[in-house]
Amino acid sequence: MAKRTLTVVGTGTASVAPDVVRLDLRVGHDAGDVAAALTGASEGIAAVGGVVRASGVADADIRTLDVSVSQRYDHTGAPVGFTAQQRLRVTVRRLESVGAILEAAAGAVGNALLVDQVRLDVADRSQGLATARDAAFAEARAKAEQYAGLSAAELGDVLGVVESGAVPFQPASSLSFAARDMAAGMPVEGGDLELGASVTVTWQLRPTGRGPGAARPE
Repeated sequence: MAKRTLTVVGTGTASVAPDVVRLDLRVGHDAGDVAAALTGASEGIAAVGGVVRASGVADADIRTLDVSVSQRYDHTGAPVGFTAQQRLRVTVRRLESVGAILEAAAGAVGNALLVDQVRLDVADRSQGLATARDAAFAEARAKAEQYAGLSAAELGDVLGVVESGAVPFQPASSLSFAARDMAAGMPVEGGDLELGASVTVTWQLRPTGRGPGAARPE
């Protein structure tokens, strides 16, 4: 006789204190040809990188995300030049310095700077994920025990565990704005972030011999 099994999904969360901010900074430059557009964007992003480093951000916390070039057209659809863009991902480990770093970057290149994202994060997620997984498995077991009781059975061995997915955080707040919008700086408050995990667990069901739902022994 085939084994009776029960599969349930459990979810769990853990509150963590953010200790880093991820900044996605973009610099664009318009020019009549591709080479000039790329040169202008490169010079701009280099200037941003310089002031970011001068603000105390380590080289390991600065990396290029991408480079792009697109053609520009006027209102009649005629090509008028090219726009090159370069993006940097900057990891800031002192939350209180984010506003000053953004102001310094804006001061270096003016309104050529766009901030695509300001995202709170934690440098090491392992402890928070472990807590979330513990909570997810505990929820799965509690649900399984309830369903087993309703089926006049009890839980046996765990037959399978699959992590259905780990949610890094609650939807992170992200901002996109031009340098001109940062005249007064931008304070960043840490607060708490929620790390989540989801797990699918399969148990063997053992009959208890009670009630019409009980199965006969194999």
